[in-house]
Amino acid sequence: MTGMDVKNIGLRGVTVADTRISLVDGVRGLLLYRGYHIRDLAERATYEEVVHLLLFDQLPTLDELQLIRAKLAEARKLPDEVITYLKLRVGTGRTMDVLQGAVAMLADDDPDLGDETRPAMLRSSVRLIGRMATVLGTWLQLKSGGSVPDPFADPNVSHARALVQMILGREVSADEERLMDTLLILHAEHTFNASTFSARQVASTLAHVCACVASAVGALSGRLHGGANARVMDMLLEMKGPEDVPAWIEARITARRRIMGLGHAVYRTEDPRAAILRAIAVKSLAGKEEEKWLTIATEVERIARETLRKERGLDLYPNVDFFSGPILYALGLPTEMFPAFFAVSRVVGWCAHVIEEQLAEAQPKATIYRPRSSYVGRFAGPEGCELKPLEQRGSGCTFGVDFEGSKELA
Repeated sequence: MTGMDVKNIGLRGVTVADTRISLVDGVRGLLLYRGYHIRDLAERATYEEVVHLLLFDQLPTLDELQLIRAKLAEARKLPDEVITYLKLRVGTGRTMDVLQGAVAMLADDDPDLGDETRPAMLRSSVRLIGRMATVLGTWLQLKSGGSVPDPFADPNVSHARALVQMILGREVSADEERLMDTLLILHAEHTFNASTFSARQVASTLAHVCACVASAVGALSGRLHGGANARVMDMLLEMKGPEDVPAWIEARITARRRIMGLGHAVYRTEDPRAAILRAIAVKSLAGKEEEKWLTIATEVERIARETLRKERGLDLYPNVDFFSGPILYALGLPTEMFPAFFAVSRVVGWCAHVIEEQLAEAQPKATIYRPRSSYVGRFAGPEGCELKPLEQRGSGCTFGVDFEGSKELA
């Protein structure tokens, strides 16, 4: 084996592209959007400001903020065909599959697709950001037996308020609006995670933004990616109170099963988003019935970290999913909808990466992704396997892995 044959399974630590969109420093626990600290954005910005920052590479002026709010509000109205599609999927469709299909359908109603200029791609992106929020709100209402919600096309209604009102089907407080705003900001972007990498890979083929985002939604549907916060909440729901935590942790670790929400692929210290969400959870859940989920989560964190450090030498910190799960659940979002909420937040990041990839905004030129692979299958001689007549076939070549073939379909 030569140096060229060395592989990094999962591409961990492999740099594949330059980007100007965000920075994750796993050692220092730092997350920047276009140079701005996530802590400052979460505390002082709105989602519309972050949308403008990620797409246009600068924070908006007052006039620009009013414009982006108006464009998002205008975009929240869904085409009739998409509403019909959502109604048809009720009862059979899985949320992430439905969302992926809706994104693909939205391509039919976007006049800017096919125009590869930056202004056209930005218009498509804003259109998609607004519409995906309404897809989630409409789907949740239809799934629960309700009616199609008002998309709140009034530019005086923030994107966060529109989304949370569509989700809950009622008027919401200023505190609930601000909570949703912060959640959207914290989930808006996170460099080359699995779904973003999927979007960029498809973007490298010069596919349009809806195709790229649909691929990202597909990646996010995987339980190792977008399903993590739902699995945190499912974990907490297995316990009635903090008194159940020690035995639960012991059984989990003995069975060598993961404690969901602890540890991260990049961060070697606390995820900065988790620190922000911890404070939000303490404030937003205080005195409410749902505060028990925070109490259980805090006890899980304490005991699990102590046990893993003592028994396995692992020092794992909470990630963004650890506290977002209880907050979303307390807000009234079913766990099945958690990954879809993630997508509705992250779509702006995906779109920013699609534009950067296709227009080569951080690299010398746009290039289609084409990694290498190492063939480890059947190989009998320099010319390969002999193709025998049908009646003479058995196990084929003498080297490689034997499978059951079509018998596995039985």
